[in-house]
Amino acid sequence: MATCPQCRRRYSDAEEYCDIDGSSLVPDETFSSVDRDLSPGEMVGEYRVERMIGKGSFGVVYKALHPVIGKAAAVKILKREFSSNPQMVSRFISEARAVNQIRHRNIVDIFAFGVFRDGRQYYVMELLEGEPLDQFLSRRGPVPPAEALPILDRIARALDAAHGAGIVHRDLKPANVFLAEDDGARFPKLLDFGVAKLMREQERHSDFRTTTGAMLGTPHYMSPEQCRGDAVDYRTDVYSFGVMTHQMLTGSLPFDGESILKVMNMHNSAPPPRMTQHNDALPPALDAPVLRMLEKDPALRPASAGEGCRELAEAVRGTGLSVPSMPASSNRGTPQREPSRAFDSGRPVAAKSAGTLDAQTLSNRPPRRLVVLTTAVTTGTLIALGAALVVTHLRSPTPIASASAGPSEEASAAVRPTASASSPPASADVRFSVQSVPPAVDVFLDGRSLGTAPGPIVLPKNDKPVTLQFRATGYRPKSVDVTPSDDGIVSVTLMPLSPPAAGHARSKRPVDDLEF
Repeated sequence: MATCPQCRRRYSDAEEYCDIDGSSLVPDETFSSVDRDLSPGEMVGEYRVERMIGKGSFGVVYKALHPVIGKAAAVKILKREFSSNPQMVSRFISEARAVNQIRHRNIVDIFAFGVFRDGRQYYVMELLEGEPLDQFLSRRGPVPPAEALPILDRIARALDAAHGAGIVHRDLKPANVFLAEDDGARFPKLLDFGVAKLMREQERHSDFRTTTGAMLGTPHYMSPEQCRGDAVDYRTDVYSFGVMTHQMLTGSLPFDGESILKVMNMHNSAPPPRMTQHNDALPPALDAPVLRMLEKDPALRPASAGEGCRELAEAVRGTGLSVPSMPASSNRGTPQREPSRAFDSGRPVAAKSAGTLDAQTLSNRPPRRLVVLTTAVTTGTLIALGAALVVTHLRSPTPIASASAGPSEEASAAVRPTASASSPPASADVRFSVQSVPPAVDVFLDGRSLGTAPGPIVLPKNDKPVTLQFRATGYRPKSVDVTPSDDGIVSVTLMPLSPPAAGHARSKRPVDDLEF
């Protein structure tokens, strides 16, 4: 017998193609190791499966019920091909660990973990009723500020709680926010900490480490430092939160293009558009707070997602629009946690609580610094704050000139350093970041080694193209022409010398989603 790999209809051995979708038929034995869908009534740990509610590139989600206490839950089962991959299993476990370290009511709760009888890994999480934020935005288009702010506020509080626990999400996007129903109101839940980086001390000893240079995230929402493959901290989530805020209020992404590489280059070098360019119904005063979240230089972004959201709310109030009252605490019903470590410009400082990263961050333990940031309410304070930002920018280990500039006449805009203070001296060299498959590809120019991906690869600045050669053991070399007129990103994929064995081909991923 033969089976269609698409619709799974069975045919006799004499048939070659499916008469429904035209797919080539394959022998039945090919399906012996394929993951089968679970049937209603099957047990996964202590939970009885009721029905499938979702399927993705990495796993399947089922609605399940505890037969004794009647608790409904969602069971996420990792596909077999990934359940046998130690790195993927470690990432799967890391997501459950991250969620339970944060313990915030706007983050989905994961409360059980195990291995199914066929070897697939699974975890059990709370069952949510509602719809993902990306589907909501696709259906609604631009969301008015009064409706968007309560959603954004709770997402920001969840991010601040994660950052306070030393955890960076690194893949914030509408598809990873679920709008659950709560007494008739939309209650956002942050999902998928699968690529989250736990920055606390004990995580350094885990089996899974993400090295600098690994590209994690979804390109339309990635920060410039993520696109370059640089090390990231909580400020990368602030940037992604700015992208999502722009999308909610305008109905469009700040950066879009026909290729992933073009989108990443725009994040890295193109000035972000004002929201009013995409939605002229918005007051111009709302542009500045969102542009500040989209700063190229992480040091110029708000100190937290919550601060960025508060600046936007103040700008909305300043226009005379109504702003719904938002709860003072984001931890209702959540046990209070001890103060944990947050990050200020990449340096650990003491945070007031896991759920609050306010403008004031105090530490009573020497030799940590006492950092006091005050709100600009007088002209003298504005001048002092501007000077402080100039000093911070000049002392940054990798200064990046800001590609956006908010209007200085708007009270909500941040004070930025002048061009003469922040612009680095002109350089005779340009730097390329290399995104390669496989990783760690060696780069050559005229037989001379320039380094290894992700680089940076340094070339003399020139308007004429040069030919770079990319080599890796076990792969066919490849040459790519680049013009070293400006810093940028080179993407290259090398083909293996011999094709992979049957049954071990890599699964195809969605083109816009580069990670788990």
